[in-house]
Amino acid sequence: LSRCLEDSGTITSNFIPWNTCGATMSSFLKCPQWGAGGYAPFAILNWCNPLVSIFYGFTGITMKEMTEEEYQKILEEREAEKAAALKAMEA
Repeated sequence: LSRCLEDSGTITSNFIPWNTCGATMSSFLKCPQWGAGGYAPFAILNWCNPLVSIFYGFTGITMKEMTEEEYQKILEEREAEKAAALKAMEA
C-alpha cells in the first residue's frame, strides 16, 4: 500500500499547481507546470513510475522475500566490508 501511495501521490504531486510541491517546483524553475514552457511534459520519471507500478500490479511481478539464511549471509558480508573499510582507513 505504501508503495502505491508513493508511486501515485508523491511522485505526481508536483503537477498540481496549488500543491506545496507544485508551487515550490514552479517557483524554483521559474516556469509553470502546464502550458507553454511548462515542465510537466519533460518529467519522465513522474509519468513512468505510476505506469510501472500498475504494470507490476497486473502482472504480479514482485520482490521475493529473503530466507533467514540469505539475510544472515548478507549481514555477514556487510560486516566484513565494514571491517575492511575501517582497516583501510587506519592504514
